[in-house]
Amino acid sequence: MIKRQILLWIGCFLFLGFTAQNDIPNIRLMDLKGKIFRINQLHKYKATVIVFLSPACPLCQSYTLTINQLIKKYNGKPIQFIGIIASKDFSVDDILNYKRSYKLNLNLVRDTERLLSKKLGATITPEAFLVGAMGEIKYSGRIDNWAYELGKKRTIITEHDLIDAIEAILSDKSVKTKKTKAVGCFIE
Repeated sequence: MIKRQILLWIGCFLFLGFTAQNDIPNIRLMDLKGKIFRINQLHKYKATVIVFLSPACPLCQSYTLTINQLIKKYNGKPIQFIGIIASKDFSVDDILNYKRSYKLNLNLVRDTERLLSKKLGATITPEAFLVGAMGEIKYSGRIDNWAYELGKKRTIITEHDLIDAIEAILSDKSVKTKKTKAVGCFIE
């Protein structure tokens, strides 16, 4: 009887933990046309890359090339990419100007109430999250180790954390490094 109760408690705990992460598709965001956007197609992909960005953050401006390269690299693979602007400070025109100026080939969505950023624990831009098909966080943190401190960048990138995590998921392996520290501008 006690074993059964323990198993029931463990099952409830696991279910509640799963549903807590799995409500990501229910969070209502706004696209740049003013329409409601939900990240509700997670199950169609092995993983979704969610990158928190700020048009005014110099690192977010610098990382647009890397983000575009990642999108191109994984084109045709079961990975989707979504950019999140988690601020009320930027108008749609500001965001579109950022996207145009840096030729960013990424679907950008507004999280003005910071519901998704709070849910995932995003605090920095740029900060990447790799979310599995069931809504579970597989990786969070920096894209790579190019920027290791504010204002300090490496000439040679030696760690490609987001790529490593994506490759692990595509190879049906577990992600070795699940969290790294993102460097950039604070989400305010």
